[in-house]
Amino acid sequence: MNGKEYLIELMNAQFPVIPTIETLDSLDKLPNVETYIVKPKDGADSIGLEFVTKDELSDKVDSESKNTLVQPFINFEYEVSFYFIDKEFQYALYAPDKDQRWELKEYAPTVEDLTFANKFFEWNNLDWGI
Repeated sequence: MNGKEYLIELMNAQFPVIPTIETLDSLDKLPNVETYIVKPKDGADSIGLEFVTKDELSDKVDSESKNTLVQPFINFEYEVSFYFIDKEFQYALYAPDKDQRWELKEYAPTVEDLTFANKFFEWNNLDWGI
């Protein structure tokens, strides 16, 4: 893991990602929602993640250090992870049950899914890795 700076980079590059900011000066880039997610930029999993209202954001986000990310809370069904090894798609996994986040099942991607995932893969300039 190399932090979550990529979320800011992808949003600024106009990729279709959950809108993400690192300072409250950019709050106008997010939709106006009831609940926001604040999480450490260098975090992993859900460690340090907090659900907050708009009024609570200023208490949770240190705009000078830029070490937190803010996103609108989106209650989606699941997310799919696409695994590429040595620049070749291998498989995709997802957790169909939100309450069992780490009980992963194989996901059979469509051609549209793979085209979508490949845009992110091509953006990533790593020479090796998963």
